[in-house]
Amino acid sequence: MVEIENLSYWYPRRDVPALSDVSLRVSPGEFILLVGASGSGKSTLCRAVNGLVPHFYGGRIAGKVKVAGTDTATTDVRDLARVVGMVFQDPESQLISENPVAEVAFGLENIGLEPQQIRKRVEEVLASLRLSPLRDRRVSELSGGEKQKVALASVLAMHPRIIVLDEPTSQLDPISAEEFLSTLKSLNDELGLIVILAEHRVERCFHFADRVVALDGGTVVFAGESAEMASWSKGKQWTLLPPITRLFLDGEENKAPLTVKEGRMRIAKLAAGKEKVPSPIRSVDPEAGGTRPQRKEKSAGAPPPQIETKNLWHVYGDGTEALRGVNLAIDPGEFVAVIGENGSGKTTLVRHFNGLLRPGRGKVLIEGQNIAGVEVALLARTCGMLAQNPNSQLIANDTTSELELSLEAMRAPRESWSKMIDEALEFAEIEPLRHSNPADLSCGERERVALASVLVCKPKILVLDEPTRGVDMRTKERLSGYLRRYNSEGNTVILVTHDMEFAAECCARVLLMGAGRILADGDKHSVLSGSLFFTTQYSKCFRDAAFEVVTREEASRALEAIS
Repeated sequence: MVEIENLSYWYPRRDVPALSDVSLRVSPGEFILLVGASGSGKSTLCRAVNGLVPHFYGGRIAGKVKVAGTDTATTDVRDLARVVGMVFQDPESQLISENPVAEVAFGLENIGLEPQQIRKRVEEVLASLRLSPLRDRRVSELSGGEKQKVALASVLAMHPRIIVLDEPTSQLDPISAEEFLSTLKSLNDELGLIVILAEHRVERCFHFADRVVALDGGTVVFAGESAEMASWSKGKQWTLLPPITRLFLDGEENKAPLTVKEGRMRIAKLAAGKEKVPSPIRSVDPEAGGTRPQRKEKSAGAPPPQIETKNLWHVYGDGTEALRGVNLAIDPGEFVAVIGENGSGKTTLVRHFNGLLRPGRGKVLIEGQNIAGVEVALLARTCGMLAQNPNSQLIANDTTSELELSLEAMRAPRESWSKMIDEALEFAEIEPLRHSNPADLSCGERERVALASVLVCKPKILVLDEPTRGVDMRTKERLSGYLRRYNSEGNTVILVTHDMEFAAECCARVLLMGAGRILADGDKHSVLSGSLFFTTQYSKCFRDAAFEVVTREEASRALEAIS
């Protein structure tokens, strides 16, 4: 069905190929998982299957790509679209209609489907992805994750024979991601659709794949079954594997578990007849009546919280109540994760901290001062924000100019620019990219440039909205190091994320949001270990064998204790 033979591809003005001598055959009904580091060629390979490479991106191509016997190099993309459906990494790049119903119907109208058939397909796909409640919402007012699901729905409605997806769960909460990937697997199993999925969050789909294809530097370095991939990956730092699989690969040669169920069964067998491993943060276990270390009570005359919201409400233009009476206090130097399902109000909340959104009711105070009426430019000096999509923040032609724009907007003394830029480039480890155009960089590199453009002004408060979207494990580990270092210097860091493992490794405090309210607020162990779904693979696997295990280090210690 898909035949790729000796494919090499160079983007315009590039001497190094994005793909080098790639050969791959995909049979009808296969589920292929593409993995690899940022910039390894996954997205380019996806684009080659639906003809965007080379028709849209230009450049030079060698070798052949055939889909259903048709050479993509000589076939129009619009004709290929009837066979190959593509979901992009950035949903906003493929959303053009005012509301979800119009968006899903758009492609069907363009291929001349009867109105009755259009209505049937639209309703069917909206229901399958739990989008029916959003049918009349304005797309511009949806959360990032909701936009991602609308993009997915618009492709599924076309009933393609091949579905190519580039990081489709990057903005979905854990429950929505599980549901969507299960839907994909059902389409693959029951309808025989070919699924080609490029993913970094492999823990939810690793076991679904018939084959895993690993790319490195534009070359296929492995192609085989998931279990074979796990064995092949032992000792390789960059390879993407589920957290529980990596944990067992670190310690033994035996077959490592690929799923939470397999991991839980292995751990239960090891822990049989043994006492439950104590909590990593308590001297007395919770079931024995132990108490968790409490946050220190403020003394009289202590400074106010750095961020405070009082009865904060926000209603969008279509009547959606995104925030409902939120009361929150964040002290200087805290590292806080904000988690919750798509549309729960996470992004809406943090956008109030620097004035990008204003309260409908209630107050927002920064360092004790009500920010009503204060300009965003002034607030940004104290509260820097890295948006969900770094591309939306990068407008200059080179990295240095990007940082200069930030300094100019913040009215920083011009004589200090050079030193501030040097420090930001060094902090984000992008000195070699000083003169590079951000548009020519990989997703992970653009993320670091966008981060440097915020950090160059050294804001006391740093807010990051889904910073791990579309980045590989190495980039996440590097980002974790940056954020911990910035936090250790006394700065407040607030992280909005669906990546539970990343939140557990970085943050001390976790807020769980739902329906515009804060449902849980506490240290990461109490919130994550107390949740069934919004938690890490480690917590799910060790729940019956050890108390409050949420990080990799804690899981490693617990595994050692029961082995």
